[in-house]
Amino acid sequence: MNLNLRLLLLLVIVSIGAQAQTVYMKPHLGLRAGLNISSSTYSPNFIYSLKRQSHPNLGVFYRIRNQKWVFQPEVQLSVRGGTFKGELEVVRNNFNYASFVPVVGYILTEGLTFEVAPEFSYAVNNLRSVVPLRKNEFSMGTGLRFDFMDMAEDFSLNLRYIHGFTNLSTSKTESLYNRTLQVSVIYNLYKKK
Repeated sequence: MNLNLRLLLLLVIVSIGAQAQTVYMKPHLGLRAGLNISSSTYSPNFIYSLKRQSHPNLGVFYRIRNQKWVFQPEVQLSVRGGTFKGELEVVRNNFNYASFVPVVGYILTEGLTFEVAPEFSYAVNNLRSVVPLRKNEFSMGTGLRFDFMDMAEDFSLNLRYIHGFTNLSTSKTESLYNRTLQVSVIYNLYKKK
């Protein structure tokens, strides 16, 4: 093989590698699906043992990256709430939420992003529990996103803890808050060209 052909081959390989690395920098849509492991805190609690529940979460986002910072507005559908188990009854708090989540992320190292995610949620079902409930909830999520490289570059894994700050109870003597661990697989819709 002559020298010109070798140089051309080297140039093609380097440009393909450079193009693959810049795909992460471009704004893109993404889909997410996963599992919520959620519980509720209830106070004052004299009769119930509180148990966790597992439910799905689904969402779509648009990710914008600027060097080390990421802005990622998301829309999610998720189910939260825990189970209250008493001597005579079991109350399953299945709160179906539609949420807007404006995620802000900082890229710790290429492929690993620390996220802060304020979450504004609205219950899309009739809420039933041991107390009368509000439909709006404000939560704060923190977590990590791991972007796979090379062959699996279209996929990411997201782990997020969501802490509810809104007292869902409308009663002045009782309080009810959501706590959720969210694990999601992400499919990034990168434009390849």
